[in-house]
Amino acid sequence: MNAKPLLLALFFLLLVISARAQKALPQSQRLHWWQHDRFGMFIHWGPATLTGQEISWSREEYGKSRYDSLHLRFNPTQFNPKEWVRQAKAGGLKYVVLTAKHHDGFCLWNTQTTSYNIMSSPFGRDVCKELADAVHEAGLQLGWYFSPGDWKDPDCRNPDAEKNRAFENRMLQQLTELLTNYGKISLLWIDYDAYPCPTHPKNVYELAHRLQPGIILNNRLEAFNPDESHSQPGRYGDYVTPEGFVAGYGNVPWETCTNMGHQWAWRFNDTPRPLKEVVHTLLRCVGGNGNLLLNVGPDSLGQIPPLFTSRLQEVGEWIRPRAEAIYGTQGGPYTPTPDYVCTQRGNRVFLHWLAGPTRELRLPALPATIKKAKLLNGPPVPFSQANDQLRLVVPASAHDSIATIVELTLDRPASQLAPILPFSQTGSLAYGQKPAASSAVGEFLHGAGAAFDDNKATYWKLGRRPDANFDASYGKSLYFRSKEVLAMFEDTGWLEIDLGKPQLVGQIVIHEFQRKNRPGLHAQIDRFSVQYQKGSKWLPIATGQQIGDEWRKEIAPVTAQRFRLVILESKGGIGVSEFQLFPPKNQTAN
Repeated sequence: MNAKPLLLALFFLLLVISARAQKALPQSQRLHWWQHDRFGMFIHWGPATLTGQEISWSREEYGKSRYDSLHLRFNPTQFNPKEWVRQAKAGGLKYVVLTAKHHDGFCLWNTQTTSYNIMSSPFGRDVCKELADAVHEAGLQLGWYFSPGDWKDPDCRNPDAEKNRAFENRMLQQLTELLTNYGKISLLWIDYDAYPCPTHPKNVYELAHRLQPGIILNNRLEAFNPDESHSQPGRYGDYVTPEGFVAGYGNVPWETCTNMGHQWAWRFNDTPRPLKEVVHTLLRCVGGNGNLLLNVGPDSLGQIPPLFTSRLQEVGEWIRPRAEAIYGTQGGPYTPTPDYVCTQRGNRVFLHWLAGPTRELRLPALPATIKKAKLLNGPPVPFSQANDQLRLVVPASAHDSIATIVELTLDRPASQLAPILPFSQTGSLAYGQKPAASSAVGEFLHGAGAAFDDNKATYWKLGRRPDANFDASYGKSLYFRSKEVLAMFEDTGWLEIDLGKPQLVGQIVIHEFQRKNRPGLHAQIDRFSVQYQKGSKWLPIATGQQIGDEWRKEIAPVTAQRFRLVILESKGGIGVSEFQLFPPKNQTAN
């Protein structure tokens, strides 16, 4: 395709759009609906469903030419967008995000930029148009998933600058179509395909806000590493996007995306996760002050499979009588544990008890007066509060099989209370104390505090090198595990904890984050030192090499307030999930 005519056409189109565009709304105003709704439906769909394999990621194994020809027999005759939306509403989902274009480059709308789109299939209907109409009619919010990368287009990240610019222009025109032809678009879910964005993120971010002033964007435009997308919004994102897991509590806006089934795109004989697991995933997100974007993949005929339809119905039925404890709430003040999560609204606190039918729940003391305690939509709950703990008693017969919700009415707005950490599970002197680090890839889930939270699913990770030129790498074909990209991140640095007062330490435990389910992503600490501060000096008390899942060391007892783990050598983008300090054996902390 000749780049010059396309560039000229896009230039004039943007002139027309910019003339009528409004100024982007403030972030807090743009995020308001999203933080209220909390629960959205992700839909991964396209010609790949004919194979039952994963969308885009199966292209290499299936055969590129075979994969790229699937659309020639893609004819989802049972596609009914109103039925998709009906099922979303039945499940309690408040917004819908469709894969308008995934990494494979196939477009589910009537784009003028490429023939590789739904209009060239036997189906020949604009899926995005029909879904947009159905979503708007139902009063839900609409979002597009969009991958800036395109694995089919040879101009994408082409070393020939002119060809890559031609691709950038086509990609921006695609976004222009998606954000101007389908009414109000509330959300743009940009995906990261393991390579830097093929254009500078600013170009996408500013275009989106010119065309849809109220739109929100996730944070994957800037990512050079998946952990960055999990942990920091960056300059061109509104919220962070942990994928496939829920871990922790955050004041930064965040949303977990995960599957109701076991693959993003539909696959043969897939089954939905149990009702309890789906609901607990939602509650852990909301209790962590985040959102859940739950994926459901329709089949090649355009139908959501019956087992998934039934599960959505069950989820919605469970949520409806408990909606006030989920929608329109914030997480906290109690931060999540395996046994409970907490949400709040005004002067009410909702404790979502996830454990089995144990009779008593003990929590850290609540720094407010509890005026009333009762089951949500139920009878009073006996409680007692001392200086060190809150005790709630719920008979086993009153427990819900999924989650038991206790409603506390306080004498003040719960938002005035600072987050309340759960009781420590390990007794580490470092738990919940003041952390610091030489660098971090992001503060949510991977900041310094993640190594002191008794939660092995969160981990501190070294951040970007300040002298690395990330902006110059956009548009280049650099895989996130390549030497060039890894060299842009720190491989040495320090993690520090301030215990608040001098403490006697005689035992050290360090857990290195292990990617057991992704053996190809090998990362390893090769040499480290543990130090304590004495005056203005840092003195070593232990050294080691590989940490692995756990490294334990008894040391000659030392009294100090500040301790450091110093990474002297590492490779592959390491993570430290826990750095724990304990008194000498047979002694207790002061």
